Amino acid sequence: MTQREVALNIIYKTIHDESYSNLLMRKELSQLPVIQRSFCTNLVNEVLRKYEILNFQFKEHIKKNTSLKTRIILCMAMYEKFYLKEKDYAVNNEYVKLASSKYEKSFVNAVLHNTDTFKESDEEDVNANLPKWIYSLLKAQYSIDELEKIVKGFQKVPEVYYRINRNKCTKATLDNLNVNWINEDIFTSDRNMINTTLYKDGYFYVQDLNSASLYKYLDLKEDDIFLDMCSAPGSKLFNCLDIVKEENAYGNDVHESRVELIRKMAEKLGYKNINLFCKDGRKIKDITDIRFDKILLDAPCSGLGVINRKPDLKFHIKPESLDELEVLQSELLDSALSLLKDKGTILYSTCTLNKKENSKQVNSFLKRYPDFMLEEENTIINELGDCFYYAKLRKA
Repeated sequence: MTQREVALNIIYKTIHDESYSNLLMRKELSQLPVIQRSFCTNLVNEVLRKYEILNFQFKEHIKKNTSLKTRIILCMAMYEKFYLKEKDYAVNNEYVKLASSKYEKSFVNAVLHNTDTFKESDEEDVNANLPKWIYSLLKAQYSIDELEKIVKGFQKVPEVYYRINRNKCTKATLDNLNVNWINEDIFTSDRNMINTTLYKDGYFYVQDLNSASLYKYLDLKEDDIFLDMCSAPGSKLFNCLDIVKEENAYGNDVHESRVELIRKMAEKLGYKNINLFCKDGRKIKDITDIRFDKILLDAPCSGLGVINRKPDLKFHIKPESLDELEVLQSELLDSALSLLKDKGTILYSTCTLNKKENSKQVNSFLKRYPDFMLEEENTIINELGDCFYYAKLRKA
């Protein structure tokens, strides 16, 4: 298969079957030579990220019965024409090949020949590359300046961040790699660090910038008994081990396969005594009598703060699923309460911008449990594209 055929297959399955593009790419990219995988990955991610404005380019030429596959072929072609600045004849030739039937080939060819200038939409949601319902939700909850910052961040290609593993090395160990330090924990690099021996030996690991900052809001002490309620893939738990004793650290995930991922990563990073549960976070109290000083609840959420990093979320999340998530988050907070010591702290966090999952969720919790106080709360709107929310709750 060619790289464009592989990309078409991944995008189609992502939208039509609501599959996860990152999981599809792990499988599908193996069909390509290594040298072609970068182009294919970029093509998939950017077409998903810019799907709305790419569709708009040929909107006037499309028909009601035009298949999803044909629309995706046209979107891919528009991306190469208008963003990669490829020659029209080359783009037309490549994408007509992707069409199946003689009629489809003729239709794709005609649309491409009649679409030669980039058009701006007068619809805000289209220019923001968001489904109308997501754009409307964000517009209702944030100021114009905040919304502009959010939308701008969503269009950026996300950086890959690496987090140092202090269990094995110091910053000095990595200085000869010419990395770019963002802060005392996180660095970036112009090269793919995953291929280095130091990465394979567990000297550092991949972690988003926001996720890597959460442990700082917990005010952890060495002797704290700590629980990460929704741990997988484990990076937030490992962050806390810079401070907390390993035998006092507990992680949990509802899926055994994901708990196994944490175990394997812990072994790679040199941790041997981490305690791991495999339980629905709402039922942890059924399997342990331990009470914790600090609990991190990085809750399952709609992910509306990381659409730039996970553009396929736009095609998976539905308005009705938000209600289900809000119930789950509320029940997880209640569970965290039951596992907490007096004067203990819960750090509730999400990677969404939906205030019903964030500040309104926390306000509801505080109304139910007036013996808790809100010590700190913030929504981080990052120009780099990753946005998140956290609230620090302490039991009196």
